[in-house]
Amino acid sequence: MPGDFEQYASNFPVGGRVSIGIPLADGGAFQDWGVVCALDRDLMELELSRDTLPEGAILTLGHTLELRRPDKEGGRCCRGVLVGEGANGALELRLVDGVGLFEPREYYRQDVYLPVDFRLPPTQQLGEVRDRWRRRLRDQEFAAQQAEFGEPEEVTELRAEVRLRLAQRPMVPPAAANMSGGGMRLNLPERFTPGLLVELTIYLPVPERVLELVGEIVTVQPAPDDEGFRTALRFRFIDEPDRDRIVGYISHEQLALLARQGRTTSDLAGLELKRGIPPRLRLTLGLLILAALVGYLSYSIVDKRQRGEKHEIERIFEEGIARYIMLRRH
Repeated sequence: MPGDFEQYASNFPVGGRVSIGIPLADGGAFQDWGVVCALDRDLMELELSRDTLPEGAILTLGHTLELRRPDKEGGRCCRGVLVGEGANGALELRLVDGVGLFEPREYYRQDVYLPVDFRLPPTQQLGEVRDRWRRRLRDQEFAAQQAEFGEPEEVTELRAEVRLRLAQRPMVPPAAANMSGGGMRLNLPERFTPGLLVELTIYLPVPERVLELVGEIVTVQPAPDDEGFRTALRFRFIDEPDRDRIVGYISHEQLALLARQGRTTSDLAGLELKRGIPPRLRLTLGLLILAALVGYLSYSIVDKRQRGEKHEIERIFEEGIARYIMLRRH
């Protein structure tokens, strides 16, 4: 364990910035930044970059959060258990395992049929492409905001202009694509060079959302029957909540496919007991069961809190963490 303490100190120094994944009630995680305020062996105080978390964010005692310090090699990561609140509202985390290399998540792929607007940016300068992407995200957020009481007239007019401009985006017909949370593959009429950056607007039906992101061409191959070029790209710039929406949409499409095949949840439970069931189908069933359990437990905890009581799981977590801290101090 002393070796772990040295790893924590060298990889998460006081004053350093850390990326933290905060679980969301509807699945996925919200990525935020924080600054390490204090580190005593394996006890860290982390001040988040924002005072107000997005709706659905879950921060309760006992939750395990992923911490990551990005670097040129991809970054270092470890996990921490939320054990309390430090000074000035900082999170108090107990780091619970060693520091390892950060490895990007693996994503399941799914054939989808949805509108994708594909265009080249005016420049291939990485910084300029990123800035254009960030401006598109800011425009979307600004347009979605409701006017506040006493808001200046010029701000209201500007919001109306942005909304009109976004509403006039060209409508593109749906296209067949193979998509995951990390990228997509689709047929394009033009042959593009690998490494080229492209701007993407994806019209997601579930949840109904327009996603703005930037992709990078990875491979290009002639499509069968001379129908353009089969182009694979990875998502280079993407807002993490939008990535989670894509993953959720893919899960929705997988379940819809099973439903069209006449599979029900009870059917899946019976099939789970048979040998030879495809691994992806077993995973889908497991995720459904896990989501139902998490939803039920979350509802139970919230209901208890509204009545001024502590849920049994929350109480067990607090008692266990308290015993753990006492043992470590002695």
